[in-house]
Amino acid sequence: MREQSFEKELKQSLHQVPDMINRNHFENTLLLARKEAYRKQSRERISFVCFLAMQIKFIGWKIWSVQGIFLSVIASLFFRFYDYMKEPKYAGKLLFCLSVLVFMTALPFIYRSVRYQMQEIEATSRFSSIKLLMAKLIVIGIGDLSMLSGIFIIALIKTSLETDRIILYLCFPFLLVCGGCLFMLGHLAPKLFFIGSMGLCSFCVLASVLVPAHYAYLFQQSFSAKWIVVCALLVGFCIQQFHYIIYHSPYMEMQII
Repeated sequence: MREQSFEKELKQSLHQVPDMINRNHFENTLLLARKEAYRKQSRERISFVCFLAMQIKFIGWKIWSVQGIFLSVIASLFFRFYDYMKEPKYAGKLLFCLSVLVFMTALPFIYRSVRYQMQEIEATSRFSSIKLLMAKLIVIGIGDLSMLSGIFIIALIKTSLETDRIILYLCFPFLLVCGGCLFMLGHLAPKLFFIGSMGLCSFCVLASVLVPAHYAYLFQQSFSAKWIVVCALLVGFCIQQFHYIIYHSPYMEMQII
């Protein structure tokens, strides 16, 4: 009887939920929760422009510093190999390679989140992964355009190439690899994007170096109407891929796979 009584009391105690709620604490907690909800609704949101300025402060100067060092190295090479640059066929090859290398400087910064395993944190941040990527691409794009402009000025001074040929040798390869890498960024997982982008850029550089300049059709061209159309199509493709990444690509999901 004693064991049965103990078992009965134990079952009753386990099924009963004791009333241990402190009403004062409950009311205070409820009041604080309401205040926090109201503060969150009335809080001023940060615009994308302000967020972009913050990204420039935190990572923009690092990207631009690396790109500035790269441009300084290029300038020193032009001065060191001035006699070599007098040959248009070799100068065209060099500009083609430099244009691709300018874009390659951006790849480690795009891949940085995956390398340091920050995708999950970025995905749960106030700004989405897409907006973080947009800010990063804008910062990189500003640096790339500055580098290409600097290379254009140096080539205009130190080579015998005409202005239209310099524009062609800088714009076409840059837009080509940019379009291909943006396509891979929107359709592939981060690691595959990095490997594929490095492979595409390396292939373009090796192709321009290994193909004899006398037989390279591109290095005998000027920035004619057909090349303007080709570059315009590449610009349109880059814009279309950028739009796809922002609005349609499963970029955020692929970051945490």
